[in-house]
Amino acid sequence: MRLDGKIAIVTGAGSGIGRATALRLAQEGANLVLNDLNQKTLDEIARQAGSAHRTKVATVAGDVSREETAASIAATATSQFGRVDILVNDAGIHHVGDITETSLEDWNRLIAVNLTSMFLVSRAIIPIMLKQRSGAIVNLASISSFVGQEMDGKSTFLYNVTKAGVLQLTTSLATRYAADGIRVNCVCPGGVKTNLILGSILKGQDHIDDSIWKAIGPSHPMGRVAEPSEIAAAIAFLASDDASFITGAALPVDGGYLAR
Repeated sequence: MRLDGKIAIVTGAGSGIGRATALRLAQEGANLVLNDLNQKTLDEIARQAGSAHRTKVATVAGDVSREETAASIAATATSQFGRVDILVNDAGIHHVGDITETSLEDWNRLIAVNLTSMFLVSRAIIPIMLKQRSGAIVNLASISSFVGQEMDGKSTFLYNVTKAGVLQLTTSLATRYAADGIRVNCVCPGGVKTNLILGSILKGQDHIDDSIWKAIGPSHPMGRVAEPSEIAAAIAFLASDDASFITGAALPVDGGYLAR
């Protein structure tokens, strides 16, 4: 119960790491403001968190790359709970394709969802944290923030660019607001069992089996990919007072991938 009574916002809470994070923060005692595109999915997660942990949950469906959604998240948090202690910027999508076959539309979409969304929501929430003189922001970066990568013979350069931007956004906000009591960190996952990766691998196919994860696993020294709950545990730590003297950190949760 490290987060007992805290108010936490999680974007991209409908699936994968975002969903696991919402449930982990609820388990730790936080009340939640959850965002995703799909209201039905948000309602299901809200019921699950509320029934299991007696968590109070507010939801905001919408695209966080749009200003009005970011503003609605901030307004909902303040009207329902009066404060914001934690912001987890999780919303993101993947892209595989060489630069020579990537359209301007592709570029703008990835930048909007993966990076502009974090700018907009952080911009809306930081004034609340400044008034409190406290707060913790955790952004979802990636091992892709640091390295070049390919999948199936194609580059993931565009996804990598957005995640490198998340890393620098984290660093810049951390140094700017440290004296105001706001900590800003990011987690850098390696391979994780989520639909983010599968969407690129399967290209619309519905069938999923363990062979996919077994194929990706050997690229990590630990020989496997992560469960979403393992990334959520790291996020919960950075959001908690156990990390009270940590800001500007990029925490690899990657089974040793970046250590090679």
